[in-house]
Amino acid sequence: MTTILDFLLEFIRVDLIIGFGWYSIILFTLLLFSFKNELLIEFDKYACRTIVFLGILYGFVWFLASILNYFIELDEEQKAQFIRRLTGKYSFGFWLQPLFWLGLTQLLRFQFVRKYLLLRLVICVFFILTFERFVIIYTSFQSDYLPSSWSLYNYGFGVTWWQIVLSALIKIVEFTLLVFVYRYLKNQKSLISNQKTNE
Repeated sequence: MTTILDFLLEFIRVDLIIGFGWYSIILFTLLLFSFKNELLIEFDKYACRTIVFLGILYGFVWFLASILNYFIELDEEQKAQFIRRLTGKYSFGFWLQPLFWLGLTQLLRFQFVRKYLLLRLVICVFFILTFERFVIIYTSFQSDYLPSSWSLYNYGFGVTWWQIVLSALIKIVEFTLLVFVYRYLKNQKSLISNQKTNE
């Protein structure tokens, strides 16, 4: 059960929320070049509603996975260590990212956050560059910070630029498909409710 919840958390986090970050960057690139289309703006409205829902789902699944992991899979010593991790000196490492993403996704409920480019881009950067990735990048550059040792093809993580671009495109497609499904279900719900009121 916890492995399914962990997989769901990773899928929401890695594919859908980060996909929204890449989607928003492409959206605002299109909007900057005067490609304003009513369909695109309406799709963005549904995309923001979808990410708000995904943020709530992520917070709920994260909490449920933590509770189930505590009660089902841990023995007594591991439970004591888990409690120390929740309440200890470095407890912010456990709580920071899930609560931060839950808060960031809920900020997109407000019209002024969705509308202004700078706020939305800051949120997208925080979606793409997670706390864990920031620590990994910072520590890798800290130990080897000379520009002569950097390379454009492989920057020390075993990932090429083509893999990053392909990964971003796949995440955008996954998020876009989810928004289409959300939009379809929302339209079907309104059609059913309209039919019931007409009867």
